[in-house]
Amino acid sequence: MVKKRRNFTDAQIVDLTESQEIAYHKLADCVEENGNDEVNHKVYHVKEQYGKGRIDEIHFEDVIISTLVFRLKRDVVLKQKLKIDFVQLSFLIEGERVISILNCDDIFLESGDSYLANIKSFEGTSKITGNKTYKEVKVKLSNSFLAKHGFFNDLKLKELIDDNLILPITNEMMSILETFEKVRFEGTARLIYLKAKVFEMLAVQVSNYKNEHFSNNAFQNSNVLKKLLCIQKRINENLAINYSVAELAKEVGINKTVLNKEFLRVFGKTIHEYSIDKKIEKSKSLLLNTDIPIYEIAEQIGYKNATHFSAAFKRQEGITPKKFKNSL
Repeated sequence: MVKKRRNFTDAQIVDLTESQEIAYHKLADCVEENGNDEVNHKVYHVKEQYGKGRIDEIHFEDVIISTLVFRLKRDVVLKQKLKIDFVQLSFLIEGERVISILNCDDIFLESGDSYLANIKSFEGTSKITGNKTYKEVKVKLSNSFLAKHGFFNDLKLKELIDDNLILPITNEMMSILETFEKVRFEGTARLIYLKAKVFEMLAVQVSNYKNEHFSNNAFQNSNVLKKLLCIQKRINENLAINYSVAELAKEVGINKTVLNKEFLRVFGKTIHEYSIDKKIEKSKSLLLNTDIPIYEIAEQIGYKNATHFSAAFKRQEGITPKKFKNSL
């Protein structure tokens, strides 16, 4: 019997693959709208089926500033397929989010994380952790807006899949973010103020990327999600090694019990289940694409011998490696 694995445990799936609308509009209803031709402000309340909270959106020119403050009843997974070319600033002040892009490593974001990225397209999911406060400020900028104001002359932007994308939110940036909630200007004065703040945020974030002091490497092991990502990569890149939970916990400085619990919460599988899944996945690729003997495949993915490997493969897939290869 093939053993089923969980993917998004106890999560609400919101499928937006056939829509180009802003993802959060599916979670909330617009309850208020005001403004003029220069600046428009919309207020959304999160639908009861998902949780409680609000989303504020400020639109001007080709810019959308969104402030999200809510608490979801449980994890929500947003599935999207976009072909819109835009630049996004994201500041996760509180909460957790995991971005999964097709054929790429997951991006883990938690309280205090930020990024500036040129998003030319997106196919994947974004999982927001439930049962905890989620607060994020997002600034979406069209390329035409940036070009109009001369930002592309020497601006080299990262994409979501690039290394060292995530930066900590600095005190300087936090001060800028807090001003959005206090703005009292109206009319043209408000437009000038908002544009100035967006330019300031861009300047500060670009400077942070150039400053080695804020290199992602310095912060990679500073919190739980980043440590889980390190463990995930360690397992993926060393399938011939059978790590114990105690070894991994000691390596990243997390209590063994906490590590087991957090890994299951984030990945929907225990460390052991995840490791077995990756070993079997690798073995299937080798069986499918090479003529490597089964006993050598067993060695490459950390099994003592072909017998142990065959037994594990059958538990997972319902047939032996030999029958799997012969059935192709």
